Amino acid sequence: MANVQFGGLISGLDVKALITGLVNAESRSINVLKGQKVGYQVKDAVLTSVIGSLASLRSAAQNLSVSTDFSRRTAVSSNEAVLTASASTTAQVGSSQITVDQLAKAQSLQSTSFTATTAGLGTGTLTLTIGGVATDIVVDGTNSTLSGLKDAINNSAAKVNASIVNVGGASADYRLIVESESSGTANAVTISGTLTGGADPFTGGGQVVQAASDARLSVNGLAVTRSSNTISDVLPGVTLTLLSEGDGDGVIEASDPSAKVTVGNDSSAIQAGIEKLVSSFNAVNKIVNDQFTLKPNSDRQGAAAGDASLRGVVARLRREFSAAGGTSSSYRTLSDIGVSFQKDGSLSLDSAKLANALGADATAVSHLFIGLQDGIGKRIPDAVDDFVGAIDGTLTFRQNGIAQSIKRIDSKIAQEETRIAAMEQRLTKQFTALEKIVSQLKSQGDYLTQHVGALSRR
Repeated sequence: MANVQFGGLISGLDVKALITGLVNAESRSINVLKGQKVGYQVKDAVLTSVIGSLASLRSAAQNLSVSTDFSRRTAVSSNEAVLTASASTTAQVGSSQITVDQLAKAQSLQSTSFTATTAGLGTGTLTLTIGGVATDIVVDGTNSTLSGLKDAINNSAAKVNASIVNVGGASADYRLIVESESSGTANAVTISGTLTGGADPFTGGGQVVQAASDARLSVNGLAVTRSSNTISDVLPGVTLTLLSEGDGDGVIEASDPSAKVTVGNDSSAIQAGIEKLVSSFNAVNKIVNDQFTLKPNSDRQGAAAGDASLRGVVARLRREFSAAGGTSSSYRTLSDIGVSFQKDGSLSLDSAKLANALGADATAVSHLFIGLQDGIGKRIPDAVDDFVGAIDGTLTFRQNGIAQSIKRIDSKIAQEETRIAAMEQRLTKQFTALEKIVSQLKSQGDYLTQHVGALSRR
């Protein structure tokens, strides 16, 4: 009977509602604690957002701390049908006139004609010589067919490529083609040796399909010869890829195809990097500003408005962005290259001013960012580390404190829930006991009433 709940049927009390009311009254402390927890969680979300934006800002600053980024070059060909060009950071700004008389070519030899790729050959040893390096190809019973010889050549160490081509029309006419891997006369291929007891595909050294040749061109009127059509040692830091040739007579003439190669500063990557830096700071600034700005149709600020550490973040960053750091009298601060603060604390970028500064002296501009002590690429990451350092970062310390506060609240909520559950159980038992007492009294009263009535009738 201990678990029976009469619910006030006998006493006339609404016991269930009474207990619920008492429990709800005691539960108000839990609701207060939950409200405090939500407040801390909102502050934690703000700090997490700021920390994430600071990570992007640090990355943007670090990306501008590499000196080679400021010395990038671009090379443009006036006629990409004749040649293309690319430039490294060592290329010198300027222009050069390139005229091409002849392209470099790789030598190729062809065999005599065969009606099938499986046609039998003689046996013996063929020697392939490329650039003074000789490689012996042994032809025996395991590979004495046109196809077998092709595979033997390709599987050897010789710097050539072998292939079979059918040059015939209605009737098959197979030729084994051997081509040097590299162009230029120094890499010409020769085939010597004979096969006996059957067909010898390269009798007399084979037939030359294409003779090896060097590229012949002029650079600003100076004659140049190279074994490859990709040339990177004529103009320092510039790689030329030749695509079209003249009459190949060995004489540079006005009728030979030509192109002008212009090397200039490539500031596009730097401009994009500085734009990223500006937008990354503005993201941090907006999150912080939003906390201290009155919400629409309200007189309340953001949840983290009372957190002084957030004001400290933007104050420190603004000092770092405003500080002088360049070595040039023309570019001492970021404002000198078009990066400046607005009334709302955000940064703006004058792209035209930045482009002019990079065009005038990219090296001087770079000193604003890559200085080991005072460059933005060093100062901003150092500042961010002070905010988010794992041990003593101000925001990290603040966030750890919030986590501890939430943990304490969770513990208090658990304690209160345990206490209130025990109280509810105790009240239920007490009211149940009360109902039992009332029931017993009622039974006794009914009994006495019956007996009194019986006595009065006697």
